[in-house]
Amino acid sequence: MEIIAIIAEYNPFHLGHARQIAAARRFFGQDCPVIVAMSGSFTQRGEPALLDKWTRTRIALSSGADLVFELPFISATASAQGFARGGVRLLQATGLRARLVFGSESGQLEDLDKLAGFLADESDDFRLALRQGLEDGLSFAAARQQAAAACLETPELAALLSQSNNILAVEYLMALQPLSPRRLQPWTNPREGQSYRESSWQNDQQASASAIRAIVRRLRDQDNLSPARAVTLLRQQMPAAALAEILQAWQKGPGPLFQEDFAVPIISLLRRADEPSIDQVPGMAEGLGRRLLEAARRPGTDAGGRLETLCRDAATRRFPRTRINRALLSLLSGTTKEDLEQAGRNQKPPYLRVLGFSRQGRYLLRMMRKTAECPIILNASDFLEHQQDPFLSRMAALDIRSTDLWFLQAGERCGRDFDTPPIMR
Repeated sequence: MEIIAIIAEYNPFHLGHARQIAAARRFFGQDCPVIVAMSGSFTQRGEPALLDKWTRTRIALSSGADLVFELPFISATASAQGFARGGVRLLQATGLRARLVFGSESGQLEDLDKLAGFLADESDDFRLALRQGLEDGLSFAAARQQAAAACLETPELAALLSQSNNILAVEYLMALQPLSPRRLQPWTNPREGQSYRESSWQNDQQASASAIRAIVRRLRDQDNLSPARAVTLLRQQMPAAALAEILQAWQKGPGPLFQEDFAVPIISLLRRADEPSIDQVPGMAEGLGRRLLEAARRPGTDAGGRLETLCRDAATRRFPRTRINRALLSLLSGTTKEDLEQAGRNQKPPYLRVLGFSRQGRYLLRMMRKTAECPIILNASDFLEHQQDPFLSRMAALDIRSTDLWFLQAGERCGRDFDTPPIMR
């Protein structure tokens, strides 16, 4: 039996995600179960998930997934490298042999694999060119692409690093290389529609998740988009179950949430911080922390909100918005540099947190009782059985805290991890 494995955010789940699952099943078999490692309450861009993790799990299960694990907060909110490595290690730790399925703008696994091998080798010339790019003020992503173009025997491969799904695909392939034994075999399908970063609406193609979130925010916060108009737009881009959950959240909660909803706690923390303390927060080095402290002294109220204005004031070519978002999330959540170092050193995830499963997913869980390389967690109370493991306990605390932060900002109570069972379908 082939097993399909996917690393995702589903923020929100749209027709592109449904097509990916359908394409993989057409290729590997319609009866193949689908395992998903999914971000929890916050995402790789350093922003809150639109909907809570159990709602997104319910959508995923109704749209073709069979078993959904929570990607730990420390990985879900990391850079592309940390996100990919965390997802790959989690799926590897299930002990199941699977096909790692991911989208890419290229759709050419051989080219992506060549680029991954080159980047993993890190020649002296490449490291020197990368360092020079960083010293010139480029972001890491831009400096890496420039260095690759200068050092590759086939420089055109470096252009793959200009597109976000290609970047993640390369990171997945790099994360697979040191695994032994490797239980995951990669498979990519061409991504359709808008770029992941594209936030404006395009009616003639599959909208990106960013564009869908922009529509949902207009629906929630502005008067110039009627619910009927929003439904007309979104039903062309999302499965009915996903759209129904978003409309339910808009009408009754919890959520949907956006980064701007966290403006008050984040700006308050910045106003309390000083330069020595802010420099200890992950991502705040190289002067970013000081730029944010300065911007927080007089946070503006331009269009988009106070946090949007603060981030725009602090952003430079060296400090892109995603880095700022992740640094602010580290400040909000209390994540430390030691947390990141520990997560990087550990070759396995601390646990496999189950968010939901289908009947076929239940069968996979029974198999994993024999194959899994780390504890399987069905409820947060299960963490208490592993208090002797400091790394597991710390990662669990960050997961629980991030969930509490999400629900508090949504106007709900804390402690949902302890009293919400896995979603069963």
